[in-house]
Amino acid sequence: MQVSDEHLRGRTVIAADGQTIGEVAALFIDTSTWIIVALQIKLSKSVAEQLGAARGLLRAATLDLPVRMVQSVGDAVLLSVPTPELRQTLPDAAERNEEKS
Repeated sequence: MQVSDEHLRGRTVIAADGQTIGEVAALFIDTSTWIIVALQIKLSKSVAEQLGAARGLLRAATLDLPVRMVQSVGDAVLLSVPTPELRQTLPDAAERNEEKS
């Protein structure tokens, strides 16, 4: 099945624990292979706060999610990981892990 990026953008994204985390904002494509490598997710305010994701004053927090974490795509995008595990995909996750050590 083929789906255009127009049809994916705006779809609801649901984590493995059933929590709606946001919606698809963009796709990232590797131009050497023409394969989608990640989805940019516009996080809901509550999930952004739960994960500690940075957001701007007038801009929602986003998360670049590797496609390996996507279980299926239908009316919604279902993830194979629960919400708390998404924290490791945040840009500053490595810095937080270093601070804990």
